[in-house]
Amino acid sequence: MLNSRLAEPWNWADEGDLPFWVPRVWTVRIPCGQHFEAIRVPAGEAARAHTILGPDSGPVLASAYAQSWHFLLDLGAVAPGSWDVPGTRLLRPGTILGVPPAHITFGRDVRWVVLPGRGATDPAALQEAIAGRAPIPPAVRRRDRRSASSHR
Repeated sequence: MLNSRLAEPWNWADEGDLPFWVPRVWTVRIPCGQHFEAIRVPAGEAARAHTILGPDSGPVLASAYAQSWHFLLDLGAVAPGSWDVPGTRLLRPGTILGVPPAHITFGRDVRWVVLPGRGATDPAALQEAIAGRAPIPPAVRRRDRRSASSHR
């Protein structure tokens, strides 16, 4: 069972801030690669990653029925063939996702955990969070690489 913090969506987006592809009334089928890319993650791992990412998480869809979550990323955020995280999958362009209206934030069918409207999840940060580690800020990563090469 998810803790109460994860049961509530992060409603960052106002109705006017939502992308045009978020339906207002009915769930619609949208192909990946048209407006977003998606990473499918098993629900348990996704909930932990979501907690680690905190407010740095972009839009997330969840389905209790399918026991999976989808982190929606900006188009081109992950190069084809470069996502290699065991147990997860970058959905191919054309893979259909059901996208519900913004008010669908609970239930067994597809629902919003994080609404669109406040940026996107960084794929490297998502990879770190799935591994159970807090994401390393990009500036620290660069400094660590320089330090490691200078000691050789």
